[in-house]
Amino acid sequence: MKLGAAEIRFTQTSDGDFSPPDATDDAALTARRRSVFAGPWTWLRQQHGREVVSVDEPGAYAGAAADAAVAFVPGAAVAVVTADCAPIVLVADNLPCVAVVHAGWKGLVAGVVDATVAIMRARDAEGISAVLGPCIHPECYEFGADDLAAIADALGAGVRGATSQGTPALDLPAAVRASLERNDVRLVHAEDACTAHTPGYWSYRARADKQRQATVAWLA
Repeated sequence: MKLGAAEIRFTQTSDGDFSPPDATDDAALTARRRSVFAGPWTWLRQQHGREVVSVDEPGAYAGAAADAAVAFVPGAAVAVVTADCAPIVLVADNLPCVAVVHAGWKGLVAGVVDATVAIMRARDAEGISAVLGPCIHPECYEFGADDLAAIADALGAGVRGATSQGTPALDLPAAVRASLERNDVRLVHAEDACTAHTPGYWSYRARADKQRQATVAWLA
């Protein structure tokens, strides 16, 4: 899909596994990446935190320990991988700027969206829009009371949901929306797919999948 000057791609299981390599990149993974975007990728070793890298040339910070990347130049693909966590793409209206964010509940509470938006606005980004990719939905995301209370304290009561069995759950899309709203970012599109039960997606929560789908964005 396209948003402003940014091209966005959400991969599925049919595209293969995009998990970061244990050490150096292997040929099969490189080929899978090139089938989505032919140039260098800025991919991350995700930490469930709030670290963000700023990318001013294609492939910069590849393999960095971070949970978000912001690209400020055309042709620089930035990517995160997920298997239930929420992938978010952020695009500025007024200048070449696109970001990808790996947003699990720990990262949202830690402020990964806040940190990413701050870096964009430090470069004078205005009118930031967001796209939310496939992630786990509350009907499949039973959650412990203490952790759920901590997230509700940080992001508001709207993050509380219920599973399909009626037990307490985290509404991860609602948590993303709350984090975007407090940063004055408008959500313009959300993929209607729950990774735990929609065919075509890896899910750690539902099946303990070790594979990951990718969210990749770049400035055309």
